[in-house]
Amino acid sequence: MATIAPGGVRGVAGRALVPGGLVVLLFLACGVLALLAPNRDDGRGIAGISIEHADGGWALIPGESLDCVRQDDRTAVCTVDVLGKQLLAAMTYGESPSRSASCLAAYAGQAHPCLPNFGSNAHLSVNAAMTDGLGLTRAQFDLAAAKGMPWWRLGSGMPIVVPFMVFVLPLAAALVVGFSRREPTAKARLLLAATTVGWVAVLAFTNALGNGLFGGLLVPAAMVGTAVVMAWQWALTRPAWRVGLARGVVAYLAATVPCVVALIFSLVGGGYVD
Repeated sequence: MATIAPGGVRGVAGRALVPGGLVVLLFLACGVLALLAPNRDDGRGIAGISIEHADGGWALIPGESLDCVRQDDRTAVCTVDVLGKQLLAAMTYGESPSRSASCLAAYAGQAHPCLPNFGSNAHLSVNAAMTDGLGLTRAQFDLAAAKGMPWWRLGSGMPIVVPFMVFVLPLAAALVVGFSRREPTAKARLLLAATTVGWVAVLAFTNALGNGLFGGLLVPAAMVGTAVVMAWQWALTRPAWRVGLARGVVAYLAATVPCVVALIFSLVGGGYVD
């Protein structure tokens, strides 16, 4: 059985394990984004509710905060508590494959205008948009906006895992590589193969979120990300530079590329952005 040493697994420098560890964490982060994705088909029927105030601004209530039931294959009814009163939204979809829907809404027993908002061109992911502010004052609206967003999402509605992927993971990789030992590592080809397979799995997983509809700049981005991951992994099995700061800066830049590529794939595939 392999033993763990301060420099990593026996015969393997700790810094050489960084790309593979990063890929594992990216897979987990993409999994979180998939669970919270607007286009996730969990039978809810409404991706979320947005409330527009006359003075400007939107209050977003994500789908996981809604209590939804399906009346039939085409109609979903969702409710949520807003400042102690029930907000109800009912969405009726047109016959497939039509991208059409009608929306009805009521707050505190009074009807309010509601519009279906198709948030992604790739999926029938629909938000219920309340366009009259529900009659709330600005103070009430701001309070509803603050309370409507769960702690695991930013004010914009994005999950907090997004800044974790873009900032925390590259910084952690830079610190580990920058403070690691300089000697080359054994099992270089095995590490390269394992890391490459893991990275391809991340791309395949995020591609599956979008039902294989990626195109345009996403394919070149995947190719660039793959090239950077492979080159970085191979470089970390070679003798390292003497200056730790230089090693850390290069690691930060190299780690940022796959993090950004995986994030873009997850956001597009999950319907967060069009």
